[in-house]
Amino acid sequence: MAGAPWWEQFDPGPRESGASGPTPPVTGTGTLAPAQPQVVRDDSGDHQDHPPPLRPPRRLQVVAAVLALVLVALLGVLAARTVGATSAPAAQEGTAGGPTSAPASSATGRPAGGTAAADAAATTELEELRRTGLEAHPPDGQWVAQLAAKSVGTTDPVQTAANGSSTFYAADILAQSKEIASGVAGGDVFVLKTTDFGDGLVDKRDNPYWVTLAAGPFGNADDVRTWCASMFASTPAAERGNVCLPKQLTPPE
Repeated sequence: MAGAPWWEQFDPGPRESGASGPTPPVTGTGTLAPAQPQVVRDDSGDHQDHPPPLRPPRRLQVVAAVLALVLVALLGVLAARTVGATSAPAAQEGTAGGPTSAPASSATGRPAGGTAAADAAATTELEELRRTGLEAHPPDGQWVAQLAAKSVGTTDPVQTAANGSSTFYAADILAQSKEIASGVAGGDVFVLKTTDFGDGLVDKRDNPYWVTLAAGPFGNADDVRTWCASMFASTPAAERGNVCLPKQLTPPE
């Protein structure tokens, strides 16, 4: 058939349903439907399109950043206050046997907590004990045991005064003398001043020492040392000279 399409020239007859063969192209002058995009499928698994992640608005991001900065600043202030409250330097403790300084004192020379009235009363009582001691044991060259010697304001690093420090005032000297009289030394304990015998020893402030003494049948210094070793046996020999030593009561020069 002249001018017939090629498939009519070679097609033997009508196509049956389900028969295979090329599909005739669409002819005509109408507008062609747009080609559909080819979808490439991934056979390795199901393919799903995910929407892009949502981002918070920029204003919320700015607010969050500002709040974070404020929180950091507040934590810094709280930390500084905590450090300031706990970083006060601790008080330094002295070493045992090392030099000690006089405690803080008031305008009257007494340490904090002491009273001038108590010292005045103690001085009066010490003077009475001294008068009794001079009557009973006038200095005449006899040997005695010296058990304590303190001037007002003396600091003894190895002893503790009644005020809790190592500095002795009149009330502390009186308390120590009474403690010695009621202790191992026995009953024949008396009180004198260093200006009552010998060369009249005084401290650097020209104050005499109040001395607590024990009388006994001592013929010489060795007798006193033997007595001290017996009465203060629990005290190491190297420290015994601070609590008991021989003293000869010669008339004042």
